[in-house]
Amino acid sequence: MSSDAWRRLPRHPDWKYEMVKGEAWLSSRPHPLHLCRPTSLAVPAVTLSGVEIRTIDARRDRAQTVKLLMDVWINEDPYRSLEDPETLLQAEIERSLNAPSLGIVAVDAGRICAAVLVTTPTTGAPMLTWLSVRREARSRGLATALLRVVVETLSASGTEELTSAASAANVPSLRWHLTRGFQLAPDPVREALHR
Repeated sequence: MSSDAWRRLPRHPDWKYEMVKGEAWLSSRPHPLHLCRPTSLAVPAVTLSGVEIRTIDARRDRAQTVKLLMDVWINEDPYRSLEDPETLLQAEIERSLNAPSLGIVAVDAGRICAAVLVTTPTTGAPMLTWLSVRREARSRGLATALLRVVVETLSASGTEELTSAASAANVPSLRWHLTRGFQLAPDPVREALHR
């Protein structure tokens, strides 16, 4: 492919386009889609037999929550492509656990099987982060149950909107968000790329 033809290709922000020594290279670049939903929109109830949904106890739940998040995220982008993913991931998880606005866990038989943290940036709406379910506990509605508690808690405190992010390449995550009331939010970077 000529470099002129390469330059004319349409670009998508989730992909990195490079020309190296005359060869065209295309590689994925995780760029999250920004999503938002009103907290006034109800989340469907989920029946979970034997599972306790509760607020994170910072002292009692910390080790299990860190392990869950490490197990789920270590093989996901961008961590899986790093030389030392464990150190970076551990630091990010610890930082998030030190300052969440809200943290919810699902506990089954004494073991944390799902967790979510909500962080509140200095500007903007609270953000759903680190939503994670153990692989063996998936497809039971745990993420939806956690979202329901988060939305009800935020709505009761007067918060009108919840934000989140999902990679366009992570179709299951994107589908989950969209079927639970999230919509794509305006993203200034993407809008600038389309001009």
